This record gives sequence, C-alpha cells and structure tokens, in this order.
Amino acid sequence: MSSGAVQMTNVSMTFDGVQVLHDVELSIAPGEIHGLVGENGSGKSTLVKILGGLYTPDKGSQVSFHGRDVALPVRDPQRLGLSIVHQDLALVETMSVADNTGISTNYERRLAAPISSGREARVVRRLADHFGISIDPNRLVGELSPAERSVVAILRALRQLGDGSQGKLIVLDEPTASLSRGESVRLLELLRIMASNGTAVLYISHHMDEVLSVCDRISVLRSGRLVTTRDAANSSESEIVELMLGYKLDDFYPEVHPSPNEVVRLEVRDLNHGVISGLSFRAHKGEIVGVTGLAGMGQDDIPYLLAGGRAHLADQVIVDGTTVDGTPRSAKRRGMQMVPGNRQRDALWLYATASENLTLPFLRRFWRSIRLDRSRERRFAEETLRGYSVRPLRPALEIGKFSGGNQQKIVMARALRQDPGVLLLHEPTQGVDVGAKKEILSLVRQAADGGAAVVVFSSDCEEVAQLCNRVHIMRYGTVTATLAEGEISEDRILALSQQPALKK
Repeated sequence: MSSGAVQMTNVSMTFDGVQVLHDVELSIAPGEIHGLVGENGSGKSTLVKILGGLYTPDKGSQVSFHGRDVALPVRDPQRLGLSIVHQDLALVETMSVADNTGISTNYERRLAAPISSGREARVVRRLADHFGISIDPNRLVGELSPAERSVVAILRALRQLGDGSQGKLIVLDEPTASLSRGESVRLLELLRIMASNGTAVLYISHHMDEVLSVCDRISVLRSGRLVTTRDAANSSESEIVELMLGYKLDDFYPEVHPSPNEVVRLEVRDLNHGVISGLSFRAHKGEIVGVTGLAGMGQDDIPYLLAGGRAHLADQVIVDGTTVDGTPRSAKRRGMQMVPGNRQRDALWLYATASENLTLPFLRRFWRSIRLDRSRERRFAEETLRGYSVRPLRPALEIGKFSGGNQQKIVMARALRQDPGVLLLHEPTQGVDVGAKKEILSLVRQAADGGAAVVVFSSDCEEVAQLCNRVHIMRYGTVTATLAEGEISEDRILALSQQPALKK
C-alpha cells in the first residue's frame, strides 16, 4: 500500500535509552477509517507525535505520504494534508472558540489583511453544522464543558484540512473521551462522511464498541510492537482486548459488595450553586455512590464544589458529622480527597517527576532538620509506584512521559495513600485503556471495602451500573431519580437520564 495516504515503515523510537516503539509498520488507504488500539503506554501517542513532527524517530524509520517519502522529523504536516487532534486537545483556554479554530490556519488571511470577526463566526458555525450542534464562536474555551472543548479541537482539525479534504489524513487521538454517547454517535457519523469523500482517518480510542463499529481495519499495538492488523468486520471486542493485553480479561468489573453500614460519612444538604439546585444526598461507609446524567446537567460541577475552591458552602456539606466550609483546606482536614476528571490540568505538575507529583502531600515525612531526606522520599515513591502497578517503575521520570493510564494511577495513589474517609472521583477512567481501567476500578472497590465513602461522578453508564451500590440521575442541576441495589442497570440509567423533565 505504498500509494496509501500514509505509510510508516520500520518506525522505532527511543527515549532516554528505553525503546518505546519497535519497527512498527502501518499503512492507511485513502477513504479508510483505520483504528489504532493498545494499552496506555503501548506507543499509540508516540506514533502520532512522529506523524505530526513532534518526535524524531530512530534512524531507519520511514514515513511516506501518498507514496512520497518525507524527511524526518516531519516538517509542516498541514502542508502534507495531515491534521491531528491530540488527546490533550492543545487549546488555549483564554481565547475564544473562533480564535482557537482560526489561529492554526492564520485565519486564512492574505498578507496582513485584518481579521473579520463576522467571517470567523460564520466559519465556526458552518463547521459546527457538521455535528448538528450549536456553539458560540465568541465564548472562551475555558468556559466550555469537556465535551465542547473536544468539539472545538475537531472543528480546528477540519478547518486545517480545508473544504477539499479528499486525499488527506485526519488523526483523532481519543476524540470521544469527554463526549456523551449522543455526541460520540454524531462524530462517528461525520467520520463516515469524510471517509466516503476520500479522507483517510486514523482513529485511536479505548472504546472498543466505537472502534469496531466505525473502522475498516484495526491495528493493535502492545509494548511498542505491532501485534496485528485485521479487518474490523471479522473481529470481536474480546478478541481485540486479548490481543492488546496478551492475556484473557476475566471478570472485568469488581464485584459489587452490599453496603449494610449505616454510618454516614458524607452528607450534602440542599446545595445550591450555579446550575445546581436543592441537591441533597448521602454516602455511607463502604458504599460506592454513582452520580450521572447527560452532559451539562450539573453533575460535573459537584465534586469541585464539595472539595472546595468554587464557593463557600456554609452548613451544606458534612463529613463524618463535621461541617466543611467550602475551602480545599477544610475538605482535606475532614478527610475528603478528590480525583479530578482532567488530570493534566487539575491534578499534575507536568514538568515535575512522578516522585515529585506523588510525594507533595507527604513532604513533612521526609523533612530532616533543614533539608529533605531524598533517599526516604525515593523509597516512598518506589514503594507506591510498585504497589499501584505504575509502569515504568521510574520515580525520576518526568510525569508527562507516562501514559495517561499510568498518570491516573499516580493521581489515585496520591489520594488513596492519604487514607480518605470520603473519596470523590470525577470520570476516574476517562482516557485510559481497558487494562488500566480494570486496575483503577479495583482500587475504587478496595477504597470502599476499607471504609471510605466513594462517590463516582461519571458519564459512563456501564461503569456506573457495574460499580455502584446506589445511583443518582441528574437533570438540570437536581437529582430526579435514584436507583438502589437490585434496580441498577445501564438501560435504566440511560432511560432515566433522557426522561423529559422541566428545566428549573
């Protein structure tokens, strides 16, 4: 397939003496939707960054576009007809939607022509029509929901390709990680339209159902090596997962343990803030409570309100019988820990090491006289990384060089090692592979078994149904339905989430 949209031959990559890609061969034909799957750390994002020119692969690697070899590192991929939506989206939160989509193409201006805000708004609205959605071109990206940010990044990529996208390649790295099911379906429909017009699509996702439904072929990476490329039509989810992991994945979700304990560890009373209206619920010792709903219904705001930093909540949040005043310090002192949904923005110091990120809350343990005992800190980090199955076991490695799943394990480990009485989890498995997801959910179950009250705020209805003892469904900022043990199923959650309700 040397005449394909892209051909990668003998592609290898080494970081700090560690080889992360081993002679990978990948070809994508014009008009093909090609799935690329693998565990976090298998090399998917590294491969994409080589295509985009961010990384220079090892000698002997070859990349060609439409049959023509290109010098490495790849220069000006947009000129070659390649547009990439990275997993971290790479948006500027202080800029508007229109500016984020326009700046990458210099607003399609000639020389020093002025920027027309009216024209930019029309361009954004025309692109958004492909999704059947409405988005305000003048809104700041920092004010958007995770789903809306993903859409902006995709709109930017479509604009880079231009109207005549035939014969070009768009790479989507986890594009639906923050999207609702309806938004994901619309995106997949758009990909099919693009492919029918001759655009090649490289689709990277941990959602196997999406990969199997939209892709023509699927390539599987494991530990930096290409395991196989096979037709999606002749594959099943269990087969692909087994190829990714190298072993069979039995009993994916941890067993739901009944929670007879009547000790209330978290109580929320008549919480009102922004879209949240009259919200009240409890979480007991040893219980996992799910809070879910369609995008924009308010559930994404709740963990940040409870953990502090957004509002003063007098007498509205009680942990173990003591009021939390709405500040992060008060929440932590009462034994509350939160794992945010956007780990890179809200939970990690990206330019620091894994050890530095992990040990920040524990520095007093390692303080000796007037200096830190670095050896004790290192031993603590190594012990924790090993105990939480973080790979690679390299505390001194910059956190940004760990895969998303391993970054999430580090964030979880930091929270759990503080022995929380109340654990708030916002989209705890977003953007992680199936193996890491199983490990993370097992940690959640262990935290509850250890006596914590766990509240999971997630848009993944299957995850909520399989994990939780009780589930609250939100509509327009308030709980409109609650499912108890024995009543919970994915279908019921979906039906109740979409049930018509009066907007307050």
